[in-house]
Amino acid sequence: MKVAAIDCGTNTTLLLIADVVNGAVTNVYRDEIVVTRMGQDVASSGRFHPAALLRMDECLNRYAKIIKEEMPGRVLAMATSAARDVSNAKELFAIGDKYNIPIQVIPGEMEAQITFQGATFEHEAKDGLCVIDVGGGSTEVVACRNSKITGASVNVGSVRLTEMFVTKMPTPENEVMKLLEYASDSFRKAQAQLPQPPLREVIAVAGTPTTLAAVLQNKNYSEGAVHGFRIEKKTLEQWIHRLAAMSLEERIHTTGMDTKRADVIVAGSAILLSAMNALGAVSMSVSTRGVRYGIALHAARG
Repeated sequence: MKVAAIDCGTNTTLLLIADVVNGAVTNVYRDEIVVTRMGQDVASSGRFHPAALLRMDECLNRYAKIIKEEMPGRVLAMATSAARDVSNAKELFAIGDKYNIPIQVIPGEMEAQITFQGATFEHEAKDGLCVIDVGGGSTEVVACRNSKITGASVNVGSVRLTEMFVTKMPTPENEVMKLLEYASDSFRKAQAQLPQPPLREVIAVAGTPTTLAAVLQNKNYSEGAVHGFRIEKKTLEQWIHRLAAMSLEERIHTTGMDTKRADVIVAGSAILLSAMNALGAVSMSVSTRGVRYGIALHAARG
């Protein structure tokens, strides 16, 4: 079945149009990403910012045209952390209705399940696999043990923590330390819900790890270069401080950097490191799959 899956995240809005056959995403027709920064000021105001809603309107208008061209059998859009935290979510739903794209807000537990399914559908044996999804507003950590998928949604994200702690770029060391302390403390508080080591494989999805994978290889982003790349914890620790010491302009011109992610990459990296520490992981593999793939699988199941 040909489906359209839209992931309305805190930082980015992604569209995947693909075939789903026997529980696997096969032919990918379109894989689009727009940095909509839907979570702008949500942490401080508890509402979607008018500018963020305007960006969502422009994005969904564009996606609606692509969907019309591709004619999928089913369309499913899901909104994650930012939409769970606001008092004016109806304004987002109205934009979706305007373009015949109904939007569902998914709870953190369901987001974790969908993320895991999307990131691991290519793996035959799932026991012992753990997925980290660093979003703009929250981070999902989920694993499979004895054929049961469990995990937690931790209320730390790259946009949220950047707004909370980063005042300038280059980012002073004291701000980096506050980022790391806050992220580590958040994972400590969620420790009882987190997957416990040992884990067979830790897989990182979404923009933070895929951007880091390209930067660490000094290569422009491509799925071939990024998917399956392994990041060591020691390397990540070094690069957090290296990226923090750069101006925004220097980050933007770093080979492999997603230019619209340059301002939040330090916070995202700090969250990723904190998650690895909480899981007892010394390395992780990067996947270009994730929520949108899980939404596609969900859509195909009806």
